[in-house]
Amino acid sequence: MIGPFSIDTYLPAFESIEQELSISRTLMTQTLGAYLIAFAVATLIWGAIADWIGRKPVILLALGGYGLASIACAMANSYEQFLLFRIMQGLAIGGSLISARAMVRDLLDTKAAQKVMSKAMMLFAISPAIAPIIGGLLHDAFGWRSIFWFLSIYAFSVLLFSLITTRESLPKLKRNSIHIVKVTKVYAKVLSNPHYLRLVFILACAFSSFFLYVAGAPTILFNVLHYQPDEFYILFIPVVSGILIGAVISNHLIGRISERQMLLVFLLAMFLIALINLLISTLFETSIITLLIPLIFYSISLATIMPLLSIMIINCFPHNRGSASAMQSFIHMGFNGISVNIIVAMLGANTQHFALAQCALISVALALWLLDQRR
Repeated sequence: MIGPFSIDTYLPAFESIEQELSISRTLMTQTLGAYLIAFAVATLIWGAIADWIGRKPVILLALGGYGLASIACAMANSYEQFLLFRIMQGLAIGGSLISARAMVRDLLDTKAAQKVMSKAMMLFAISPAIAPIIGGLLHDAFGWRSIFWFLSIYAFSVLLFSLITTRESLPKLKRNSIHIVKVTKVYAKVLSNPHYLRLVFILACAFSSFFLYVAGAPTILFNVLHYQPDEFYILFIPVVSGILIGAVISNHLIGRISERQMLLVFLLAMFLIALINLLISTLFETSIITLLIPLIFYSISLATIMPLLSIMIINCFPHNRGSASAMQSFIHMGFNGISVNIIVAMLGANTQHFALAQCALISVALALWLLDQRR
């Protein structure tokens, strides 16, 4: 949940940070994109380390580094400092995500792992709902810096919990060398697998088509709908409810119908919902209702396919799960970072542009899935 907290908790404080640091919305949005790109790059290093020393040490190191970087964010006095410390947050926390995902597959077979990932998705979905609420309350009561003090306390709390309760899932006999030549060969092998790459980019495009609205939430809510920082929940709670519903559907359907059928059905559903969203944004004036209805159904479909794709991607390399998980995170988060820094910045405050971008990204995901099935 720390990953979504890092993104969503400080969204209600965008305007306050912009005013105090004397920066534009474009520069403020880049602090989110920089975090995501740093996260992506760091996962490649963390993945190799997780396959070398094990999952638990990586989780503890990542959480400790993230906690310290969060304190630094809270104490930043300039945009340059704030951007640097956001990058440090991203560099640190990537290890916890890829290690946790690899641990699931270390301990469970494919079907059981997919069900666990579906349940994890339910917990994961809670954070985007409560993070903006917590961020808005902290911002109103204590100012924007309190948000990052909260993130540091949360990280150190999870570190303590992990230290006490988490057991190592990677036996020493299955650990890999971290020699640069061997690590490079592993990543080269991962990148040379067309099936793996298609699955990774399907997930990246599908998630980014939704994440555009998360990254653009301050612009849409503040500039288009004229909401206040403590009203972020109006958008996030309904959408996150859709993610919870999708996770329940995914957990129910796994083992009952094939992965191929599930992916085809829900990718098609996302494509059709994106077209409907584009039609609504073209014909009607933007309101919270016209914005929410398509996004709720879209989030349901997305949450249904994410656990499937996550395990299918790791299964491509059963002897290098940490590295496979790391490369997936690198591509996924890097793609999100590019989307935030370039695409969201280009969309402005026009919801029709958001709908067009969503259609384009999900079209790519669907085309890649159809190509993968032919191959």
